[in-house]
Amino acid sequence: MATSSKAAARRSLRPHTTPNVRENLRREKERLLARQAELETLAAPIIEVAAQLAKIDALVDARATAAQRRIAQLEKARDTRIEKIRAEFATKIAAARTDAESTELGLTPQEHAHEAALQLDYARAIAAFTEGASATELASVLGVGARKAKKIIEQAKTDLAASSVPRTGVETASVPTVDVAVGATSPAALAAVGS
Repeated sequence: MATSSKAAARRSLRPHTTPNVRENLRREKERLLARQAELETLAAPIIEVAAQLAKIDALVDARATAAQRRIAQLEKARDTRIEKIRAEFATKIAAARTDAESTELGLTPQEHAHEAALQLDYARAIAAFTEGASATELASVLGVGARKAKKIIEQAKTDLAASSVPRTGVETASVPTVDVAVGATSPAALAAVGS
């Protein structure tokens, strides 16, 4: 009996007819299709919003790319302009250095002659001043120390002796009077020329 009962139980687990199997498969298929349609309906809003978000992401990416491209263009334009300005100023600096070097080489003959005349006028003015004033008073006028004033006086005497021009007669073409020679020039400038 036990054996027949087990056999009966096993027979109950298998389909009895082929049509039953086919029907079960059809129903399962319909159930799955219905569920799939239901899921698609439920997912439709998600898909729609996701598509819109994807468009926004694409727009953001496009704008970011455009911004980076613009930045790259500006940087390139900046670098080009900097190189152009650097080249222009390099030329100007080279010209200025050439001028500076030519200036350091000395004055023109005319400028040397004019400088010598001015130095002689200055020496005459100092000599004329010291005939009626002391070295201390000269130092006060020039805004220098007494020792510096004495050196200026000695230099003036040396310049006058070297030029073989009398110490009197301060009037010249460039310095008409003693007042012009001493008063028209600032103390600092006179000290600079004397030194």
